[in-house]
Amino acid sequence: MTMSKPLKWLIIVVLVAGGCGLFFFTRMYREDIKELKGFLAAYDRFDKALSASTDLGRTDGPRQAREALAELQTAAAMRLSSLIKNDGELMAMAREIAELAEKEVQSREGSSGEEPIAQKEKRKAALARFLEMAGTNGRDGR
Repeated sequence: MTMSKPLKWLIIVVLVAGGCGLFFFTRMYREDIKELKGFLAAYDRFDKALSASTDLGRTDGPRQAREALAELQTAAAMRLSSLIKNDGELMAMAREIAELAEKEVQSREGSSGEEPIAQKEKRKAALARFLEMAGTNGRDGR
């Protein structure tokens, strides 16, 4: 007994549509993960540049810290799909981390009234909340 021709076409169409849907959602999820990893990489570069900017004898330290801050702010403007748990909170927390980083740079340059150490602690606490919401056990993304 063979299947009718319309039934074969219906099965083919359903399989192709299912494959396209799976491809679409898998691609969206991979892009979200790429955005999160990009933000964490920008944060690490900022943290290292800020630490290096306080080294004595380095004249380009503040410039590198500003460049790393600009990169962090760009990465913080990420857009995540609803496939990621806590997507809205993660995007808001990334922007908050970038704002705290900017305040820390300003406090190191002397244009803010708050101590750089207090700003650094706030930034580190915000990162810890970000990593917790992202579901990572550490910066390695696991």
